[in-house]
Amino acid sequence: MELHLLTGYQGFYGQARKPLVSIDTDRFVRHLEAKGIEVIQADWKDLASGSWQPQDSTILYSFSQLPHIRGWLKDQLTNLAISNRLIPSLPLLLCHENKGFSWLYQQKLGITEPRAWYLCHPDDIPADLPYPIVLKTISGTNAKGVWLCKDRTELLGKVASLAPKLSVWDTLDHFRRVHFRKGRSYEGYPDFEPKSDAAAWLEYRRPGAAFLLQEYISGLDCDYRVIAIGTRLYVMRRLTREGDFRASGTKLFDFSAQVPEGLLEFAADIAKRFDTPFLSMDIGHKQGRSYLFEFQASHFGTAAIVRSQGFYTRKQGEWQFQEVKSELEKTLAAGLLEYLEIAAH
Repeated sequence: MELHLLTGYQGFYGQARKPLVSIDTDRFVRHLEAKGIEVIQADWKDLASGSWQPQDSTILYSFSQLPHIRGWLKDQLTNLAISNRLIPSLPLLLCHENKGFSWLYQQKLGITEPRAWYLCHPDDIPADLPYPIVLKTISGTNAKGVWLCKDRTELLGKVASLAPKLSVWDTLDHFRRVHFRKGRSYEGYPDFEPKSDAAAWLEYRRPGAAFLLQEYISGLDCDYRVIAIGTRLYVMRRLTREGDFRASGTKLFDFSAQVPEGLLEFAADIAKRFDTPFLSMDIGHKQGRSYLFEFQASHFGTAAIVRSQGFYTRKQGEWQFQEVKSELEKTLAAGLLEYLEIAAH
């Protein structure tokens, strides 16, 4: 079995404790090769130079949180996906750091709770939203760019604050268009009028921001970070701080908490719908129901793997806890191998 591994420079594969820290890529490759996988390595330099041009191949890629590389790499990988298989899949690549597309994609997979609205203008906010409502910026981690808005007035104010301010140069240019364009006309455009044109120009230039609204599930003092690696489920409970509804970013972890009934089955069902060997899920649970708040297929926190005492797996129809310390590279390799074996059949 052959696998192309696309890393960053110097073998960087950013799936460790932080996106700036690489796993031990050599160790990861050794675990794969020990299971009979032929690993062909390339990095971003090979991709940029054109010296690496796989066709009809399976590509496991490392992504980047750096904005200038992220955009470039998405373009390159989207092009590669035309004639190759990406791991994680192309839709999951487009979901990375894009909560708006993530919501659109999960709906396609039948995951529709909690409800959400992906919008680009405050005028599009529905009149019948259930308040309070969670407002999220399209990118961001560790609860940055997440607020709970109690009513429409607060929501509109917060949405307005997301947009950058009009630049000084645009303000000056608008003044020039309003006061110094008297009598100007354009051949072929008899309806041209300087002041109305200036107003339209200002509206066009005014910065805005896309955003996501998500239904608020009240009364939660925690959520659950569940990482699916193949058929293994690693679970940690994330506590909220007093007076705050957000569990992400608190660093208040519990690795020994009792898992609510039905949560493992819910997480396994969600993971099965995505085309990836690795999936991190933030799940809320209330009154016997589970809710997927967010998911990531790359560059997610791995504390639930490396700090846990073991993982859950289903045997003979029952969930069982396997008490074992997990090495990150070996665990990722095992999940990838399981995924490739299923795909081969």
